[in-house]
Amino acid sequence: MEIIQISLIVVLVYVGFVALMEALIGFFQPQMDEGVMLTTTDAKGRTSGQRLAGARLEGKLYIASNHWLRGWYNRALANPDVLVDVDGVRGAYEAVPIEGGERDRIADAYRMGFILRFICGFAPSKFLRLDPR
Repeated sequence: MEIIQISLIVVLVYVGFVALMEALIGFFQPQMDEGVMLTTTDAKGRTSGQRLAGARLEGKLYIASNHWLRGWYNRALANPDVLVDVDGVRGAYEAVPIEGGERDRIADAYRMGFILRFICGFAPSKFLRLDPR
């Protein structure tokens, strides 16, 4: 019985740690100077901006959701017409979910180390390709 209680405490402490790290990332990530500023629109027409790390592969721009909280990702799926600021240039883009071989290639290029995966609670990575309009 004691091993079950200790295991439960360890799991709860880890879940609390991941929740704290997600909150800190959500607070500090928008303050990055580099990366992609993605502006999405929700079902009520409200816009929301999120600073994200972008990756270029084969001349295309990708962004990843590596966290359990995926508000911007879900808004982009629901309304793929997004605004993107990258390298000081703002433009209209289409957010396209990727699968198959394309997803495998970007996952290899966008690979997160063990420590970052641990901090993020081993959330599965989901990717969007940003196609200029």
